[in-house]
Amino acid sequence: TYKRALGLMKVNDTISVSNLSGDFVLPRNKEKKLVFIAGGIGITPFRSMVQYMIDSKEARQAVLFYSNRTLGEVAYKDTFDRAQKEIGFKTIYALSNNKTQIPGMYNGMIDAMLIIKEVPDYKERTFYISGPRGMVQAFKKTLKGLGVPWWRIKSDYFPGFA
Repeated sequence: TYKRALGLMKVNDTISVSNLSGDFVLPRNKEKKLVFIAGGIGITPFRSMVQYMIDSKEARQAVLFYSNRTLGEVAYKDTFDRAQKEIGFKTIYALSNNKTQIPGMYNGMIDAMLIIKEVPDYKERTFYISGPRGMVQAFKKTLKGLGVPWWRIKSDYFPGFA
């Protein structure tokens, strides 16, 4: 909607802006254990969070699951690889439509079993989910099925993306 409205603007149209707001941000408590789950364009807020952690040298206990169909769709890999080297940030890249094994990439979709395998202490963590609405809803259901309380699940979705 935002891009559509911006594209329809004419010269001399007025734009009103306000302060940033919302709760899809890193918690103030740096000791909180986190899991980020992103699908496609949903990686955008996590890229900002991870870049902030790199810049401020914050080695938080956080893991990113990042799902795409193919390796060519993976965005910001350089940032996440840098975070691995500099602050020990762990990223699991999941490729759902990949035909060959690529080192460092998981072939398949992110599911409950992958979360349990990669994050054994998942019940102690706060989950942030971002991506298409259907994906976000599916992961909320998966996490609730794993016993993650609703108050440890934060979500953001990108309307208009399937």
